[in-house]
Amino acid sequence: MKRRIQVFIEPVIDSGDYLQLELFNDEQIVVNSSVQNISDISKVFTDFSQSFTVPASTINNAIFKHFYQSDIGEINTAGSLVDHNKRRKAYIEIDLTPFRRGKISLEKSNIKNGQAESYTITFYGDIRALKDAFGEQKLSDLDLSSLEFAYS
Repeated sequence: MKRRIQVFIEPVIDSGDYLQLELFNDEQIVVNSSVQNISDISKVFTDFSQSFTVPASTINNAIFKHFYQSDIGEINTAGSLVDHNKRRKAYIEIDLTPFRRGKISLEKSNIKNGQAESYTITFYGDIRALKDAFGEQKLSDLDLSSLEFAYS
């Protein structure tokens, strides 16, 4: 039985809604997950995908704001040009069931005969490494007051 995979991405001009990317029918999305040695918390990483391609369809061109054409500038809600180097929030569903939340990085556009043929993207889980979430904080620096309760 073939599974139905859907990828949703936050639009460049933030509207709060996620847009569904069009995928190739035969494209495989491989998400790597691993459990690292928890004794070294700096080496615990999140899920990520191998780079995969999506077609340069009318819908995907609108979502990626014609990334392949540097002469088309798009203004975001803050009034500045869209920065395609920033990762955008995204999630993957398999058979309409949420699979992973994270961010998508637009790696490149693939041009053929002067026209965009596809985009190469990579999916990363919400936190790339636990130390990215905590930075230089130590456990003693964390505010855990919201987790306090009366012991009985």
